[in-house]
Amino acid sequence: MHKLSSLSCCAAWLFAAAAFAMEDADIPLEAPDDAVMASPAEVREMTEWVARAILGDGRTVWLDGGPQPFVEPRIPFSFQYGSGQSTDLLKTWKRTVQTRDAGDRVRHDIAWLDPATGLRVTADVSVFKRYPAVDWVLSFENQGRQDTPILENVQVLDVSLRTGVARKPAVLHHLSGDFCNERSFLPLETPLEAGKSIAMAPAGGRPSNGAFPFFNLQYGDEGLIAAIGWSGQWAASLVRAESGPTRLVAGMEKTRLHLHPGEKIRSPRVLLLPWKGDRLAAHNRFRRLVLFHYVPKLAGRPLRLPVAGQCFDRYWQTRRTWDTEAEQLDFIRTIHRGGCDTYWFDAAWFDKGFPNGVGNWYPRPSFPRGLKPLGDAAHALGMKFILWFEPERVAAGSQIAREHPEFVFGGSSGGLFKLNDPAARRFLTDLLSRRITEFGLDVYRNDFNIDPLSFWRGDDPPDRQGMTEIRYVEGHYAMWDELRQRHPGLWIDNCASGGRRIDLETCMRSVPLWRSDTSCSPGHADWNQTQTQGLGLYIPLFTACGWTPDAYDLRSSATAGAIVQFDFLGKDFPMDKSKAALEEVKENQKYWYGDFYPLTAATLGADVWAAYQFHRADLDAGLVLAFRRGACNYPALAVSLRGVCPSGKYAVELIDDARQKTRETMTGRELTSDFELRLPKKSSSLVLRYQRARQ
Repeated sequence: MHKLSSLSCCAAWLFAAAAFAMEDADIPLEAPDDAVMASPAEVREMTEWVARAILGDGRTVWLDGGPQPFVEPRIPFSFQYGSGQSTDLLKTWKRTVQTRDAGDRVRHDIAWLDPATGLRVTADVSVFKRYPAVDWVLSFENQGRQDTPILENVQVLDVSLRTGVARKPAVLHHLSGDFCNERSFLPLETPLEAGKSIAMAPAGGRPSNGAFPFFNLQYGDEGLIAAIGWSGQWAASLVRAESGPTRLVAGMEKTRLHLHPGEKIRSPRVLLLPWKGDRLAAHNRFRRLVLFHYVPKLAGRPLRLPVAGQCFDRYWQTRRTWDTEAEQLDFIRTIHRGGCDTYWFDAAWFDKGFPNGVGNWYPRPSFPRGLKPLGDAAHALGMKFILWFEPERVAAGSQIAREHPEFVFGGSSGGLFKLNDPAARRFLTDLLSRRITEFGLDVYRNDFNIDPLSFWRGDDPPDRQGMTEIRYVEGHYAMWDELRQRHPGLWIDNCASGGRRIDLETCMRSVPLWRSDTSCSPGHADWNQTQTQGLGLYIPLFTACGWTPDAYDLRSSATAGAIVQFDFLGKDFPMDKSKAALEEVKENQKYWYGDFYPLTAATLGADVWAAYQFHRADLDAGLVLAFRRGACNYPALAVSLRGVCPSGKYAVELIDDARQKTRETMTGRELTSDFELRLPKKSSSLVLRYQRARQ
C-alpha cells in the first residue's frame, strides 16, 4: 500500500506546475476512443437489431430478436385501442418506414396506420453510431373524420428482459429523487427477486420529485440503463416472473383519451443503453452519450458552467437594503473581486417579491431604471447575468392574475399558468423574450415551485384523461425551444423547488444549476457529497451552492461550476480567501467533463469517508475529491484509481484544506493499487490531481 508522502523532488514539482497549468479551460468536443466506449461489434449489434426489422420484408417487427438483455420478439411499446391490444392490432395495420442519416445517428420513422379509424402511430427511432443505444418517441395522430376509439394505457416502453429462469438476483440501481433533505438523489440498490415487482413514479407531476427517471437494471455482469424524457407524471414498473424474465414498462402514469379529427399527441421519450461487463464503465458510457449528444452546447461544446455569486437566501430577510439597484451594483463589483465570473439575481427583483409577486414580471420600484443597469455592469466586468423567473406559478393579485385570468388554472385567484393553451403560451413566451432582451440575460432561470398534477387531472373529462398533461408538457418544451431559438447563445437553468424537474427532455434543453433546495441553507456539506455521488452516475452537468469559502464546504458543493452565497457584503469578509477558493474551483472544472468513478459507497453517515474520481481519458489526467466526515475515526482511506495507465508515470498534486500543495511523481501501477489518502483531522478534505508525464 503506497502512502503519499509530504515531500517531493524539485523535478516533479516543476513538471506538476506545468501540467496543471495547461488547458485550464478545456471542454472536450467528443468522447475519445478508449476502453469505456463501445466496441464496433456492440454498436453493430444494436444497429442490426433495428435494421433487421425496418429494412426487412415487413413481416418482422421493430426490435425483433435483438441482443441481450431483450428477449421477446415483439414491438417494445404497447397500448390499448378500443377493445384491442397493440400487440395484435399493429400486425394488421399498414406499416411504412423512412430512414435517413442524421450525423451522429441513423433515424428511422416507422408508422402504422389503422385503415378503419385513421389512427396513425409513429415511432421516431434513433440508433447511435458510436454507442449501443436507441432512443425513441411515439406520436398518435387521428387522420380520420371522427373521434377515435379510446386510446389508453400507453406504455412507450414495454419489453421483456432476459433475467433467466434461475433464481439469480437482479438488482435495480436507482436514485431517490429530490426530497430537499439528506436523502436527495441518494443512490439505491433494490433487489428484484423472481415473483416480485418494483414500481417507480414521482409525486405531484414533477419528474424527479421523490423518484428519478434514470435507472440501471443489472443481472450478473450485464444490464440495461434506461432514461425517461417526460417532464410530467411518468411511471415505470419492473415485474419479474416466477420463471425468471422481467417485464419493464414505462410511460405516462395515466392515459385514457380519444383524439378528435386532426389531433396529434406525443409520448414520453425513452433512451436505452444495454451493457455487459463493468457497470461503472457502462455508466460512464451513458454519461458521455448524454454529455455529447443531449445536453445543450455553445460553439459545438457542452456548456461551461458558471462560478456564480448569489445572495438571495443569505440577505433577503436579514439585510434591509440588499434588493436595491445601488446595493446590487455594489454586489456585482464585489463578487467580481472575489473571483466569480457570473452574477446571479434570484427571486426578489419583481414587484411584491417572492412568493407573493409571482406573475408580476416587471422590476420593483427599488430598481427605477429596470434591471438593464445590472446586466450592463456585469457584462462590463466580463461576467454573465443569470436572472430568476417562476413563470408557471401565478399569485393572486399579480398582474397576470388580474389582466389574464383566462390564462390561469384558478383564474384571478391564482394557480398554475396554462402552458397547455397555445394563446397563453404565446403571451408568456413573448413576455419572457422581451425581458431577456431588455435586461441583457445570458442565462434564463426557470423555477417551478408548484405541483401541477392536480391542476392537469382536474381539467380532464373522463374520456380525455392525460390530455391536459400532454398539452402542458408539449407547451413547456415549445416555450423553452422558442426562447433558445429567438436568443442565440441563451441557455436555461432548470429549477423546480431544487432538482424536481430533471428528466431526459429537460436535460436536452437546460442544466440544473440548483440541484436541490438543500442549497438554500448552510451546513449540508455531507449531503452535497452524496448528491454528487448519485447524480454523477447519470447526469454530467449540475451545480449546487456553497455558503463559505472553507475548503470542506466548497469542495463538497462545487462541481463543473459553483454557486456561492458567501457573506460578500459582510464587514470582515476575507476576499483573498474567496479568490483562492474559487480559483481552485476553476482549476478543477475541466475534470468534471470526464468519467466519474465513486471511490466509496454513497452513505448518509457522518462516520465515514466520501471520495470520488473524475478522469479525462482524452487528457490522461484527473481529479480526486476526498472527505473525512465529522464523526469518522479513520485518518486514512485506501483507494484505487480508474482509467490511468499502469505503465505510465504521473505528476500528482495534493491540496489540503489550507490549500497548501504537495507534489510528487507516481507510477500508474501505484495509483491503481490501493494507496492511502491521509487526513489527520475530522471534517477535512483533500484534492488530488494527476497528469500523465510526457515520455
